[in-house]
Amino acid sequence: MSPEIIREKVAFEGEKRGYKFIATYLTQPSGQAMIEITKNGLMVRDFLFPSYKVWNIAAHADDIIDGLERGNDKGLFIAGSDGLGGNLYEPR
Repeated sequence: MSPEIIREKVAFEGEKRGYKFIATYLTQPSGQAMIEITKNGLMVRDFLFPSYKVWNIAAHADDIIDGLERGNDKGLFIAGSDGLGGNLYEPR
């Protein structure tokens, strides 16, 4: 069963290379943000991501887009890296 999602406020919203990124802080589940990536109004990816790392999505937008256009999540794994060999990105 998926956790109940309660949105708090938008952390950032922006467009790059035809993709729209929206990151929203959540009050439930605590400590998480909802990341939504769309293109031409269609959902490409949506997932929960630790709120303290949300700005990594914006910082790695080009990496994320490169990966999506190649049909993989490589850029999302770059954004989710913990720097110690682990990763905080979990594909759905």
